[in-house]
Amino acid sequence: MIPNATTIALQSGIPELAELTVLYLNFVTVARLERNPTVREEIALREFGRSIPAGFLVYPVSQAADITAVRATVVPVGDDQLPMIERTNEIVRRLAHLAGHPVLSECRPLLSDIPRLPGIDGRKASKALGNAISLSAMPDEIRAKVRAMFTDPRHLRPSDPGHIEGNVVFAYLDASTRTGLRSKN
Repeated sequence: MIPNATTIALQSGIPELAELTVLYLNFVTVARLERNPTVREEIALREFGRSIPAGFLVYPVSQAADITAVRATVVPVGDDQLPMIERTNEIVRRLAHLAGHPVLSECRPLLSDIPRLPGIDGRKASKALGNAISLSAMPDEIRAKVRAMFTDPRHLRPSDPGHIEGNVVFAYLDASTRTGLRSKN
């Protein structure tokens, strides 16, 4: 179900979210946070090695605070954020175990038909890599990024057949012509 209205809140304007994050950090181990595949990918991308900033590992717990503070039961995410939903539900279960009764409801993800777009170079889209198209991008910036998109590496000459699979341009074309959300249980 898609809501009729959306409330947008400035996270830094709600100090209770930071307090809830600190509370939740007592329910999660560092090893568990490091096993998050999205976090592992980002650690490798930034070449942190073992010099991982604590705030970087805390981010999924902060997201859990954002979700549970508003008692969300359905959360729109990309497929790379599914581990974050799992972590949120682990925290909800841990809190229920400690309280001896359910305190919060678990949430489930809401994925679009196209849950993740590649970066313009074919890798994972990342603001840090500069290979993503921002929602706030101006038309000239969008045009430049589209023109720089990774296309078909096997199409070297005009006579070579083209391939749609793995072609970033076609991934964006599909995304711009399809709509719809699906709930994943």
